[in-house]
Amino acid sequence: MSSAASAKRMEVSLEFRSFGEWMTWLRDNAWAIDNQHIANIVADIRRGGLIDPLSGYIAPDKIDFGGANYREGLIAEGMNSRLRAVCLALIEELLAKGPQLGVYASEWVSPFAAVMRKFVAYQGSEYLPTPEDRAKHPEIRHEDVMATTFADGSFDAYITNEVLEHVPIVEAALLEAHRILAPGGLFFGTFPMAYASARTVRKAELRDGQIIHLTEPEYHGNPIDPSGGSLVFNIPAWDILDQARKVGFPDPKIRFITSRRHGILGAEICGILLFLARRK
Repeated sequence: MSSAASAKRMEVSLEFRSFGEWMTWLRDNAWAIDNQHIANIVADIRRGGLIDPLSGYIAPDKIDFGGANYREGLIAEGMNSRLRAVCLALIEELLAKGPQLGVYASEWVSPFAAVMRKFVAYQGSEYLPTPEDRAKHPEIRHEDVMATTFADGSFDAYITNEVLEHVPIVEAALLEAHRILAPGGLFFGTFPMAYASARTVRKAELRDGQIIHLTEPEYHGNPIDPSGGSLVFNIPAWDILDQARKVGFPDPKIRFITSRRHGILGAEICGILLFLARRK
């Protein structure tokens, strides 16, 4: 491969609207799942650092490279790889609407939330399902993303980072996102996507208020409950685009981003898959 071709593959931003479109591209671009390509980008970042979309230049010695899962690694200024991808989309909204952009995200105690409060008119929350949880954290707003307490059209942007996999009914969360966004508002963020699957992988469900496990239970980290974590109900796949269209988003898409410049990399694939759905 020429150095020019290699450099071109270090800065990629493409949008896909279907599973078939994505798989066709992936078959024609095997470098996107090439571990050596990922290693080359990491080596460059180790030499020269990266540019955080919000904070600016970060020197190599200020970056926590972590393990081989660069989706969750390359941590600098409280942001990992996937969060910098989210911030690139946020910057597009800021440039369009200015610093008074009204943003909601279903997180309050995270480093991401702390950074957001510096840059935008930010409203955050956590999921505190029991009265005991809410009594323990009176300073934190409780919201269920399937049924929030916000008025219609409350926000210009709604960010969801690693949340939809923990929601029993994803379509309900999408419908609620559509409701609380103002016209033209953007719903975007990440989840651990089953990128090679057309259909969501169901891992658990609610039946008459009881959790029924369909596979071995899986839990992810939860800053409110570090010892217990959050149960994974599903691993969303490309059918989330159909679900988003069904609730009223006219043109949902998945954006694939690889960036040596911004330190945006993945794990099994070399980039981050970012979900975006704009209200009409």
